[in-house]
Amino acid sequence: MKRVLVIGTAAGALCVSGGCFASPLWFQPQGNLALYGSYMQQNDNQAGLNPDGGGGGVQAGLSLTPNFFIGGSYQYDYLSESNAPAASFGLGPGQISYGEKINQDRLGGGLVFRLPAAPIDVFGKVEYVHFDYQTVHATVNGAPYGNSDRANDDGVGFHAGLQTRTPGFSIYGSVGYLNLSNSEGPEINVGFEVPMAPFTWGFVEYRYDNLHYSGYSDHNQTDDVRAGVRLSF
Repeated sequence: MKRVLVIGTAAGALCVSGGCFASPLWFQPQGNLALYGSYMQQNDNQAGLNPDGGGGGVQAGLSLTPNFFIGGSYQYDYLSESNAPAASFGLGPGQISYGEKINQDRLGGGLVFRLPAAPIDVFGKVEYVHFDYQTVHATVNGAPYGNSDRANDDGVGFHAGLQTRTPGFSIYGSVGYLNLSNSEGPEINVGFEVPMAPFTWGFVEYRYDNLHYSGYSDHNQTDDVRAGVRLSF
């Protein structure tokens, strides 16, 4: 149902922006493709877990009309932690060392409008969000424990933000809310990009999530820093 909501919202946005009626023939679709590395840290104070690690991903975006865009991303991270409380995993006293595989997929669309009195674009977007987690290479009190099954968490993200339009650099950010099948909470994104070559930008982004899991009182906070290169076409 949530996937239908995202697709329906994107289709409605396209109609509002003129895509279903009189999309200007002079507009040439514009897109971008980005590759990046990432560093991620999770923090669950109540459970006593604080894994961190790195990975990378790819982002893509396409402006179909002057006001309507679509985009998506995929990111993979491998986190690890040594000597965490085994009780956090329901394994009794002692300590656990483990790795955590995290995959995330996002796909959606939205509207963007230019403010006539300032070099700023204001945008809003809705996206399908999917996470899957797997604990791997776990050892409990030094004894091999193995891998867990994958846990999936997917749903919808709603975001609103702005981006500056300046010749030498661009700053952007958004605030949003994720409503997923097993968790929900706010999400904040900030970033900047600078030109490196024709049609090529370097960028750094930071994403903060504070997700509350259904049926539990603890919050899982995630800090995610990404840096890479974005190509425009």
